[in-house]
Amino acid sequence: MSEQKRALPFDTTKGFAAIPTAVCTLYVRHPKFNPTAERVYRYLLQRHNADYGYAWPSWSSIMRETGIGSKGTVSNALKALEHLELIKRVTHANDNGWDNNCYVFKPPIDDEDAFYRKFGVELAKRYQRKEAVVDESEELAELL
Repeated sequence: MSEQKRALPFDTTKGFAAIPTAVCTLYVRHPKFNPTAERVYRYLLQRHNADYGYAWPSWSSIMRETGIGSKGTVSNALKALEHLELIKRVTHANDNGWDNNCYVFKPPIDDEDAFYRKFGVELAKRYQRKEAVVDESEELAELL
């Protein structure tokens, strides 16, 4: 019999949250996909409920479980994930009159050319700044 393919090279009793490879290789290049946005994305993936089709943790849960210290930081991370079209935030009214934020996942762009067509201008700005810093340091070195 053929051996079943394993997702992880070890056993785990608590499960795991899979992050699409495109997010790990392409989206990490985007300035808005910072470590905090990645942490929130990973947490939302972990909390995704396949029966409902979305995740719905509260902001206090996100803060507590990720170690993020402020609602503003969570808000910025969620805005970044929406900007990158990795999630869509939907407000869901429940039976007791409260509104819940629900987070629906959107598939990441997994083609590098398509990713650069979509976000190339934003990426160019990031790398232009780095090049400008290098140019200034080279000019300083020439003066010394």
